[in-house]
Amino acid sequence: MFKLFKISACAALLTLGLAACSETIVPTSPPVTVLSSSESIAFNKAITHFEQMVIKRPGEIEAVLGLARNLRWAGRSAEAAQILKAHQTQFDMDGRYLSELGKVKLILGNSTEGVMFLEQATHKVTDDWRLYSALGIGLDNQKNYGQAEVAYRKALDMCPDDPAVINNLGISQGLSGRMDQAIITLQRALSYGSHSDKIKRNLDLFIDARDLCDSCGATYLKTGNGMILAAGLMSTDKEGPCTPEPKYTAKAPVMVQKLAPKAAIPSINIKVYFEFDSDILKPEALGVLNNLGKALTYGELNNYRFQIAGHTDAVGPEAYNQSLSERRAQSVVQYLRINFNIDPARIDAVGYGESQLLDPSMPDGDVNRRVQVTRLSKL
Repeated sequence: MFKLFKISACAALLTLGLAACSETIVPTSPPVTVLSSSESIAFNKAITHFEQMVIKRPGEIEAVLGLARNLRWAGRSAEAAQILKAHQTQFDMDGRYLSELGKVKLILGNSTEGVMFLEQATHKVTDDWRLYSALGIGLDNQKNYGQAEVAYRKALDMCPDDPAVINNLGISQGLSGRMDQAIITLQRALSYGSHSDKIKRNLDLFIDARDLCDSCGATYLKTGNGMILAAGLMSTDKEGPCTPEPKYTAKAPVMVQKLAPKAAIPSINIKVYFEFDSDILKPEALGVLNNLGKALTYGELNNYRFQIAGHTDAVGPEAYNQSLSERRAQSVVQYLRINFNIDPARIDAVGYGESQLLDPSMPDGDVNRRVQVTRLSKL
């Protein structure tokens, strides 16, 4: 009876494209990126923004990297490679350029060059934990699991307890055949409450695969390596700066609690990521904004007005920071109105620029770049 169940379960996994009980490893082509409508809109808007910026400011490396990164996220890695190649002589000594080029090479299936460029980048950029996570993914792709774990450990030394890196480490352990250790690592990643849906799916698949047969887990991972590669790169790309402060509230129930009518100080800070020098929302901003939209339309809060305030750091001209903070607040308000059908009379956008630094002792710190949501009067 157990044997019949085992065969049926394997067949069910195979219908999902997971060769869980086959010993044949199928070569993977560059993964096809599946995007939500919100992500597609955000990527296309960002790509247009950076295309214009590259034309206006061809010597600005952030413009070139922003364009390449968004093309890669949108599944257009071949175009990203062309953009990077066109600026190679200009930026090929910059570690940030080498890092992005390495990621693009990995996605296009050239793990040898990808790892080479990422390793070169580590000699020039010593404090980027995302870079070491990407290097770990590339080494996994070469089946160099020992060195991959070293890279992930370096990333975690720089950014302890980051769930995206821990998730990638768990996948690496599974690839090396250590399924029990991989499950323990993924359980740890899940406990931090970020990327929960994806990590939970990985964990469930690992547990199911391990229980089906001895070699199922590692074979499944190797068969699906292309999609795992793209997902791993994007997960760490989407992470913000590794800083514990402020403790931004991202979950809708927590937001509801902090903004409730009985709350003593009905105000929260959230981290909303925008493209460089722009009010364009990054894809990684959509999760926290979706939670905010759920909170503002939940129960009694649906009858209140709110202020959405943009704040910047003190880098750059004061007048420019003021304008940027206003435009970014407007961008958040527009997203909430469109996606949650919130009455415009309920949400006001304001900008404070650099006038209300959260940490005045670090005027250029990331901690100051935030969006503040404050409950106002009842309608």
